[in-house]
Amino acid sequence: MKTIKKIGLTVALFPLMAAMNANAGMFDDFELIDNAGSNGGEFFEDVFFGGSFGQAEADNFCTGSTDCNGEDTSWKVYGGYTLNKLMDVEVAYHSVGDLSRTTAAGTETSEVSALSVSGVGKYEINETIEAFGKVGASSWSSSNSAGDQDGVGLTYGVGAKISMNENMRIRAEWETVSGVETGSGKSDVSTMSLGIELKTL
Repeated sequence: MKTIKKIGLTVALFPLMAAMNANAGMFDDFELIDNAGSNGGEFFEDVFFGGSFGQAEADNFCTGSTDCNGEDTSWKVYGGYTLNKLMDVEVAYHSVGDLSRTTAAGTETSEVSALSVSGVGKYEINETIEAFGKVGASSWSSSNSAGDQDGVGLTYGVGAKISMNENMRIRAEWETVSGVETGSGKSDVSTMSLGIELKTL
């Protein structure tokens, strides 16, 4: 149920972003939103979305355990909007996977997911490669054998995109969600991922 609510919230944020763009004229003097090359500034011409798979690891999760699996396959879906040549805003849903460890008290399991909103700064290295860094906040949930927990933590990361054509990019990324409760302790959950990003042109 938590997963369904988070995916629903991700979808619900896009009309809000559209409404903000419709009133973007108030920011024209500050040049916050640059639609000069988007044929009249149509909102959806600056929308992008994608998905990726990777490997996630929770640091500190295995501390004090006799048998531990603090890594698992992860995936995420995301969407965003290009504000200008230097910045995007992005919403993502992350599924980290299943973690397990055995301690003197018994076996503990944890399944972690998160919904994040981030500002993304970017730099075009050449016509094909673009580097980026991101920082934002994540609403995470952790379904543990001892009970469910949720909270908000900092999220940040770096990565690069390689253009395949005008509409498709390959995206490689490292990112972290901090302060996630994984049973009896907190962990920073980091992910390395590779995926495809599409534009709606």
